[in-house]
Amino acid sequence: MKCLYPLASLLLAACTTPVAPAAPPAPVLTASDLDGTWDVTMFWSATEPPSSTVMVLAAALPNKVTGSFYQSDFLEGEYSLRGDTLAFGSVTTDGDALYSHSGRLVDGKIEGQTLSHGRDFLMIWVATRRAEEVASAP
Repeated sequence: MKCLYPLASLLLAACTTPVAPAAPPAPVLTASDLDGTWDVTMFWSATEPPSSTVMVLAAALPNKVTGSFYQSDFLEGEYSLRGDTLAFGSVTTDGDALYSHSGRLVDGKIEGQTLSHGRDFLMIWVATRRAEEVASAP
């Protein structure tokens, strides 16, 4: 079969843009995304290798978080969920000084910092969910 309008066919073919499939929707965060045991890598010195500890988190309504950090139970803790930002703050003690911790869930990890009251340091840390918890997640 012969095309009656070859130029029109050529122009239409040049002007059509393939449509890419829609991106999957971003996962919706919930406070329970904090729940679990986290392995923490602490960067306490610019010249020394990092150290590690464990953090346990459990979110509860209304905006409370319980748990422990560096084997010290939270004296108080709260989380905030605003759109795609989930963050928390907590306070612990080692018996001599208070420590304020805060973290934000970013791409499945928690990026955080700890301020020591009385010991004069701010420590950066990153926490990853325990491997066995990741493996058992639905």
